[in-house]
Amino acid sequence: MTTPNPPGTRPARPGPDGVPDTRLGTTPGAAPSGSGAARGVGVGSAALGAAEAGFTPEAGATVRAGTVAMGGGLVLLGVSASVYLVVAGRAVEGEAFGALSVLWTLVYTMGIGAFLPFEQELGRAFAGRRARGVGTGPLVARVAVAAGAVLGVVLLLGLLGGVVLGDVLFGGSWVHIGVFGVVMGVMAVGYVTRGIFAGAGRFQWYSRQLGVEGAVRIVVCGGLLAAGVAAAWPYLWLLALAPLAALVVTLPGARGAFAPGPPAAWSELSVNLGWLLLAGVAAQAVAHAPTVAVQLLTGADGTAGRFLAAFVVVRVPLFLFQGVQAVLLPGLAGALAVGDGRLFAARLRGVLAATAGVAALGVAGAAVAGPAALGLLFGAGFDLGRGHLVVLAVATGLSMVAQVFQAGLVALGGHRANALGWAGAAAVFALVCLVPGDPLVRVETALVLSCLAATLWLAVALRRLARHHPARTRSALPS
Repeated sequence: MTTPNPPGTRPARPGPDGVPDTRLGTTPGAAPSGSGAARGVGVGSAALGAAEAGFTPEAGATVRAGTVAMGGGLVLLGVSASVYLVVAGRAVEGEAFGALSVLWTLVYTMGIGAFLPFEQELGRAFAGRRARGVGTGPLVARVAVAAGAVLGVVLLLGLLGGVVLGDVLFGGSWVHIGVFGVVMGVMAVGYVTRGIFAGAGRFQWYSRQLGVEGAVRIVVCGGLLAAGVAAAWPYLWLLALAPLAALVVTLPGARGAFAPGPPAAWSELSVNLGWLLLAGVAAQAVAHAPTVAVQLLTGADGTAGRFLAAFVVVRVPLFLFQGVQAVLLPGLAGALAVGDGRLFAARLRGVLAATAGVAALGVAGAAVAGPAALGLLFGAGFDLGRGHLVVLAVATGLSMVAQVFQAGLVALGGHRANALGWAGAAAVFALVCLVPGDPLVRVETALVLSCLAATLWLAVALRRLARHHPARTRSALPS
């Protein structure tokens, strides 16, 4: 269904100026949970989508420059996530690391799902106002109010969850709940500032925020390791310290964002913001809920920590996938912007082929070297078994393919279908987890089936939408 275009935005389909909407949407399900690979693909898509808001051949240079500028920050942030989990896994004893793993998962499930859509929509609308020479202050204020409202809901849910499930998830510790609240506040502000950086084309500041967060996390982890710190609480608070330091360092990059301008209506943020929020939260739940599910089903015996450690290993291919998307997916928006359906289809097929190759390598790597890599990184106490690693690698591959279909679907304006697909996948995961049986087998089966459901739904929805798109993109998918 075609929706009216909010003031100051490009039409979702070619209008009088011939420029379609170029947003690429969220890209969930990354690795390791909440890492730069997880956040980086979505982050890069948001920034590049803003850069392409008025695509021209000259704008292509801006997109390429933005990709290069953000690359260093994305890589450093991704490496820091693995360093953090490996160091914490070796330093903190089993049950405490299990609780830390659950907190890590909840932080990035809720943080990315709830606040990344505000970065994306602010970046797009900010770029539109900037192109017209209109002050952006009222727009930023409007987004801040909306993000603050969502933050309030997230904090309330966190408090209620702590009361009801705190004993099972965190061993009754309220420190974890406090850290969760602080990190959510920092992430809400951080995503808003990154929306400003994206919309203003300040990719160096964007990259700096990611890089500083990663650097602080690595340096502090190194210090804790050197000092032989085995207590969990320093690692818990580091979840808040790293993004907070990055936010403080990069706030000057938002100068000029509050310039006076005309009032910003809610519709200027996009009629699709609600669908983006639903898709973001549901997709992050599919990607990260397994760790929480394992903790709920097995109790505080450390199994959740071993499960997350296995995820860190099998999701390494997502770092390669991040590079594939950063290079190829922005081209989808460019192809649509010039109305070239054949180019869109060719580029999407290229991304799918590259993604399938990376996924196959990941499954093979998990089968051949997974157990050895897990033991090398985390120690003998984290052994989970070769079969479990292969299953998790298969789920990771399906998740990557689903993300490619998602990018094409959202580029064509299929926000509603995308959100419903991920919401359905989350429901599949929850239902399969209720089936009696071994906890690990239940969770792993639920993860594979939910990723498969998302992949199939998004593929079918993309093909249906492509058949009716003016750019004639129906050849985007194989028959």
